Amino acid sequence: MKVDLFLIAGDPFLRAQKAKALAAEIQKRSGTPFEHQTFDLKETPLETVLTLARTPQFFSPGQVFYIRSAELAKERDLAILAAYLENAACRTALILEAEDLKGASELQKLIKAKGQVILLGKEEVRGAGATFIQQKLAQYHKTMTSGAQARVLAMCGDAVMFLDTMIDRLAQFAGDQKEIHEEMVGRFEENWTDMDVFKLTSALVDQDPARALKVFRDLIGFYEADIFSLVGILHWQLRQLWQAAVLLSSGVAEREICSQLRMPPNRLRALKRFPVERLEAAVEALYQIDRKSKTGQIEGVSGLEAWLLEYSS
Repeated sequence: MKVDLFLIAGDPFLRAQKAKALAAEIQKRSGTPFEHQTFDLKETPLETVLTLARTPQFFSPGQVFYIRSAELAKERDLAILAAYLENAACRTALILEAEDLKGASELQKLIKAKGQVILLGKEEVRGAGATFIQQKLAQYHKTMTSGAQARVLAMCGDAVMFLDTMIDRLAQFAGDQKEIHEEMVGRFEENWTDMDVFKLTSALVDQDPARALKVFRDLIGFYEADIFSLVGILHWQLRQLWQAAVLLSSGVAEREICSQLRMPPNRLRALKRFPVERLEAAVEALYQIDRKSKTGQIEGVSGLEAWLLEYSS
């Protein structure tokens, strides 16, 4: 019997987005909203999770369990999971998440027998981004060193959709130079700070719509209404904030997060008041604005203003 059972492995941001998409699909198929609960095998034994899976709330039509750190499942956990899957609770969907599946072949085999294993290979994503960079630079008759390429991919969060305008800007920044190197990308990134993009994301997490709108309008003037470049840079900043929020929730020390992500402590403190679910929703909405503005479905500036007002309030 096939059940709503998934194992997702790969980049944490991509995993989270995939898990949300799966849950939405399950709910759509059911036609009713489900209860959602998140567990981490670092904190909660799998046996406890599966016991709860068999006992959904009385009035709930169903529930989705997100089970993180699935790579930590031991032999005993696999036996418990196998027994559960022989008579799985029909009203409970299980979405397991893992950083990677090295040494977890038995877990993969078990999930494949009853559900689906989804591998979100980071190298595959980077490979797609690297190919796009080369194709885009060829239009400008420029090349890029491997170090510069790695830094650009990190800045964009490996999102090919935002690499387009990023490379356009970087090619302009390079001027007559034919090769873009890592030091040049570093100077380009520093210029973003001078452009007050950081002030815009700070206003967002501070939940200050008036300040966010003022900074945004100043930026639009600076960018000469190049909305696509601005959306791409905002995406990079929000993804960095999302990484910080995940690290915070995992108990990583604030000083370590600030050092790792090069983030000022005051923004990290403000981030504690901005739920990670809202941040994820803001990133998804920003992607939709980028897609719709490029296809002419919405006017980019007004769409981004509405987005800022919604998520900074």
